[in-house]
Amino acid sequence: MLLFATLAFSLIRAVGVGAWYPWLHEIVPRPLLGSYLSIEAAMSQVIIIALALAMALILGLGQGLGRFFLIYAAGIGAGFWSVQLIRKIPGGERVVTTDFGVSGRRPSLQQALADQEYRRFFVLAMLGTASVMWLNAASVMYLRDMLFYSEARIMLLLAAGGIGVACTVHFWGRAADRFGSVPAMIQLLAAHALLAFCWWGLLPGGRLTGLLAVPVIVFTTIFNAAFTMVSASGMLCRVRDEGRVAYTSLWILGISTANGLPPILAGLLIDYLGMAGFRLCFLIAGCIGLAAAGFMFGLSTEEGKPPLHELRHLIQPSQPLRSLARVFGITLGFGEKKGGGTGGDGR
Repeated sequence: MLLFATLAFSLIRAVGVGAWYPWLHEIVPRPLLGSYLSIEAAMSQVIIIALALAMALILGLGQGLGRFFLIYAAGIGAGFWSVQLIRKIPGGERVVTTDFGVSGRRPSLQQALADQEYRRFFVLAMLGTASVMWLNAASVMYLRDMLFYSEARIMLLLAAGGIGVACTVHFWGRAADRFGSVPAMIQLLAAHALLAFCWWGLLPGGRLTGLLAVPVIVFTTIFNAAFTMVSASGMLCRVRDEGRVAYTSLWILGISTANGLPPILAGLLIDYLGMAGFRLCFLIAGCIGLAAAGFMFGLSTEEGKPPLHELRHLIQPSQPLRSLARVFGITLGFGEKKGGGTGGDGR
């Protein structure tokens, strides 16, 4: 029953997201997708933190099953309420016109995959997501099993990361709107890879482990959430209007695969190798992230955004420390220096 309920929930959620992305593509202007998704991510983090605190209070009321039923009832009620709110959103109508051939057939997953530019972006985004999930899957278990952190301490650290996401993710949304998703994805993956290697320094019993764990976990959470948001924005900017259902369905299929496989493989490595398995997971996460970021230099930017060769002031592989400083600068809201032109309009 547990497996069936989990599978059914995941499938229904995937169907819902598969319908929501095309709708989002219809009602949000492309130049504002980064800002919209960043606001959505920030609001989601605030709601998640508030709900976590509320559930903690409810679960602390006693030991009976009634407290769990109360949480389920609240979730079901919120679901029905959201249905009523969704009905008020304009758009979401079926698209009749098509430019995929003369047969008038609706675009399929194969036809979306045949779009070379979209396919390259899609594959590299999958690699980046897999890199993020390798670290996510191993890090929480590492805190629990190797550093012997309590569940409460882990939840506090993750909550601190969630607060960091809520406070900073809109800066990355603004950067994606201004310069495009590709440079932002490259910067975030490079910073994520560095943090993946930093997990090697969180040694059990180390004097500085307790202090280093806080910024490592907080910035890991921030960069992961920002990459997810920026990559979704880049995907929606590359979707054809007539094929948005097929394009976004392909995206959900690929990203779900990239999210699902790494935890399974990480669990096997950790079971067999112990501490060496954790370190191997961190190494894999960092290497995949760097590789994906490197290949992304071959991607084209969105329409109306400056090409990558005009963004040398943002991304300088020959000067990694300066590039990394810019990543943390954007995260902390400092943005770009005045006069640091992007080419094109010189902003």
